[in-house]
Amino acid sequence: MIGALLFSLALQGQPTLLTSEPPSIVAALTHETVEIREDFSGQELVLYGATRGMTIQDEIVVVLRGPARDLRVMEKQRNFGIWVNSAPLEFENIPSYYAIATSLPLEEIATPESLAGSGIGLPATLAIRAAPTAAETERDIRPYLDAIGRAGSRNNLYAEAQRGVEVLDGGLFRATISLPPLTPVGNYVAEVYLFRDGRAVASRSASLRVEKAGLERFVYEFAHDWPWLYGLFCVVLAVLAGYAGYLAFNRR
Repeated sequence: MIGALLFSLALQGQPTLLTSEPPSIVAALTHETVEIREDFSGQELVLYGATRGMTIQDEIVVVLRGPARDLRVMEKQRNFGIWVNSAPLEFENIPSYYAIATSLPLEEIATPESLAGSGIGLPATLAIRAAPTAAETERDIRPYLDAIGRAGSRNNLYAEAQRGVEVLDGGLFRATISLPPLTPVGNYVAEVYLFRDGRAVASRSASLRVEKAGLERFVYEFAHDWPWLYGLFCVVLAVLAGYAGYLAFNRR
């Protein structure tokens, strides 16, 4: 993929009539694998790309989606002076990470309907993934969608960088996306869209793998492959720690 991108970049130096070509995109990430170790505090990813047939009115949108997960969201209600969780709602295939970088603010690139048609934008992404048996109307699920968005934003798992894509000369561009310390592991997909007159006319995707490494990987695999043994180990460790604390305080 990197070789194809370099070849495309070399072609940018040759004289062409950009407006006469069908639009196309070549893109690649600087990292194809990100390792999460004990001291992982986040990482910046850079996506480089080149376009063919791009005009000065065109804009670039980059979306990085993390692995999907199912969520059960409940609403807090106060009953007899006590806050309890109630009215659960199921959501399927919610991205655990979702970031957007654009060359202009989204509202200046396309209409919400056009963006939703391409699956771009966190509200549209969440709305189309509501379980059909649980959601009755858009009004019913809006508070749940807002809660999911707020929870992801607090941990920097949902982010939007307006003007985060830098368009260079000759149809080249670069985008920088930050992975937070709590980045979920799994397979990611970076999608690049070329917008013209409010609609996507070309797209390209690149893959990314985020995985545990070192001690973090050992603990992660141990907890997922042997959950009962991991739980027993944690209980024993907690008992030993409590007993050690008891002995230490009794000596005083």
